Amino acid sequence: MAVYLESFWTALMDGLAIYFDIFLVPVLTVVCFFLLLSQFLRYQKRIRYLEITLGALSKLAGIELNDPTFIPSEVRKALDEGHRLKAIRLYRKITGANLKEAIEVVDVLLKKT
Repeated sequence: MAVYLESFWTALMDGLAIYFDIFLVPVLTVVCFFLLLSQFLRYQKRIRYLEITLGALSKLAGIELNDPTFIPSEVRKALDEGHRLKAIRLYRKITGANLKEAIEVVDVLLKKT
């Protein structure tokens, strides 16, 4: 009887290990991925909302947020050296801006200098 219980227990544990490896791990991985993705999208929407709110408040207060003092020093250095594309690339990398925004900022900075 003990031999049968031991072999039953071993077979049960092997079956659970296979179930865990084949089914549970990939399912949990996909679920965690989608949870992280949804949280990321929620944060992204919240940041966009805050940017819009900050823009509206700055207009009401008469504050210009496109002040060149907010430009990273690496971007200024690249512009001083005459590297427009490098400045655009650096601005996008540092601020997370899209290509159009980065080009506009760099072009404004070039016109001011």
